[in-house]
Amino acid sequence: MGRLLGAHDSDELDRPDLNKCPDCGCFFEQDNCPFCGKECPEEFRAGNRKAVKKKKANRTSSSRVVFVEWYHSWWFIAIMFALSLVFGYFPIVSIVLLLTSPHKTSHKVIFSILAVVLYLFFIFGTFFVPDLFKGDPIDTSLTKEEYVSVCETVTPETFYRSAATYAGEFVTLTLTVEGKYTEHEGYYSNETYNTYYLCSTADGGDFKILVRDCVQDNPMQFITGDTITVYGEGQGVLTIHDLEYTARTAPTVFAAYIELK
Repeated sequence: MGRLLGAHDSDELDRPDLNKCPDCGCFFEQDNCPFCGKECPEEFRAGNRKAVKKKKANRTSSSRVVFVEWYHSWWFIAIMFALSLVFGYFPIVSIVLLLTSPHKTSHKVIFSILAVVLYLFFIFGTFFVPDLFKGDPIDTSLTKEEYVSVCETVTPETFYRSAATYAGEFVTLTLTVEGKYTEHEGYYSNETYNTYYLCSTADGGDFKILVRDCVQDNPMQFITGDTITVYGEGQGVLTIHDLEYTARTAPTVFAAYIELK
């Protein structure tokens, strides 16, 4: 009788120099299994069985648990990075938190590179591709004659009461200037200053309308009491903030052309 080695299902304990029983899983030197007495098939005999691939050692040990502080969690690092983009400052806090965290070095490097690239894109992207972030406030495809000809004559009262109806429509109004406001828009290389005029009817009624001067070349300067004819596009009711952070809400027209009466 041959030497009995016992039954093993794990491939790591395979003995290629011995026969193996296909039913019991034990290894032996004789022709028959010492447990069930079954004769060993040819394909399970020593030298005929296929070599068993050894499993790679698992680097992660289930017995080792790494606790990550909440400020080193991915969600908190991502929030800090998003806040840096919103307020326009360099994401130094999120990068420091990432570098001092127990995350993998490769993940740290990838996140840091992406953070810097996104920061540079949001801060300076408007300088290289301004049209991607800001479109024309008025239709620039028409000549002045074409633009004036498509404008519908509307009274200030009608436009004031039905501002939403005229949103996106070409209109012309005759108004009296009551005041001038400058609104700051954008930041860094793409900052602009928009000029708005608060206007009313010729008799100084309660129908207040904001007119934004969108003329790019040689815009005219108007003062209180000027009577102007505006050719532009309705924008509904807008709220603007001037340089003193004073809010003004009124039906608004983006003017392509303004004539002094």
